Amino acid sequence: MSTTRTKRKRSHFSTAVPALLIAFGAMHAGCGAALADAPVKLTFQLNYPAAGYNAGYELAVVKGFYKDVGLDITIEPGNGSQITAQLIAAGKADIGFADAAPVMKLISSGAKMKVLATILQGNPNQITALKKTGLKSVADLKGRAVALPNGGSQGAMFPLVLAANNLKEADIKIVNMPPDSMIPSLMQGTVEVILGSVDAFGIQLKSMGVETDNFLFIDSGAPTVSTSIIASETFLAAHPNLAKSFVAASLKGWYAAIVRDGYQCCDVPGVEGTTAFYPLYPLLSYAVKSLFGITHFVALLLVANVASVVAMLLMTKFVKDELGDEIALLSLAFFSFFPSSLFLSAGYTESLFLVFVLLSFILMAREKFTLAATLAGLSLGTRPTGMRTPAGPVMRWTIRLSALRPGFTAAPLRPPLRTSA
Repeated sequence: MSTTRTKRKRSHFSTAVPALLIAFGAMHAGCGAALADAPVKLTFQLNYPAAGYNAGYELAVVKGFYKDVGLDITIEPGNGSQITAQLIAAGKADIGFADAAPVMKLISSGAKMKVLATILQGNPNQITALKKTGLKSVADLKGRAVALPNGGSQGAMFPLVLAANNLKEADIKIVNMPPDSMIPSLMQGTVEVILGSVDAFGIQLKSMGVETDNFLFIDSGAPTVSTSIIASETFLAAHPNLAKSFVAASLKGWYAAIVRDGYQCCDVPGVEGTTAFYPLYPLLSYAVKSLFGITHFVALLLVANVASVVAMLLMTKFVKDELGDEIALLSLAFFSFFPSSLFLSAGYTESLFLVFVLLSFILMAREKFTLAATLAGLSLGTRPTGMRTPAGPVMRWTIRLSALRPGFTAAPLRPPLRTSA
């Protein structure tokens, strides 16, 4: 009797599961078809007209990343971060891209909006004066005419710079003007100083061969993050999933831009950028993308995660050789679960940098100095901190050569780190 019931239950179960799967599949296909037939229209408000500093969004449109998540995006050029932030706060645009400083200022005044994702981690705004002006520090602004671009983020940040340098707005003469008038006014002597940025006015002046003195806001008392994806709380409450989909597709666009073009900091042909970028991670990701036929986004994450696993294995090997199994296991645990370890599996260069550094350490401990120095040098292709890495193998090699001289006594290259009982 029980056997018969069991068979019946199994029969009902085996019939029900395929039916549920078919029903779920039909629902999923229906949703997908609906999204494909009628994608949701959104207006995305930029901070300025399309350029290198907001290229990730245009590329996301070209690559179809927004369509993949059921969005039909209209990208509108902007007239400055301050104006874009005001449009979002007023509900005139669905979602936007603006510097975080004017956004935070509006929020502090009661505006209901949020920063969803920050793209540029350091603000590019700067104080610029012609070399002949003789501006030696921010404190030298006192008594000078300073041009401020209408609608830009500089207006929200500049009071922080003044306060950090013991200045007040009454100490200088602020001249508000359209962004297009900034450089002509500086060159003609109408103003002595302009509040511009590295990736706009600074690049234009450099392309003209003009010598300037520049003081970055982030080094002068206003260390804020910069351009971010923003939205009003009203929009987020009504469309939380659309906001998540937009951010995810936008980040894919930025990752694709990095893999395709590397890091860019200006759009003026023939002008060398003022910032040093490190190409090994995007180059390796591009090679993986081409080899396996995967997307830019997946290639970047794949390289970072594989490098992260390799770094963990190398660190465990290195610590085990030096300090034993128990400390190696503890080190691996701290390495894996420390809060900032999440960057090792994201689209960042940290994991690839660690691979080269740890390989260099292991080879240096085995006195293979040439190969250790080579790998240490490769770490420079991932991060600026790699500039210091080759010093270790070179110093060890120098000590090793000195130890070969007659009558020279040096400390051992690898002092014993473990003591036997």
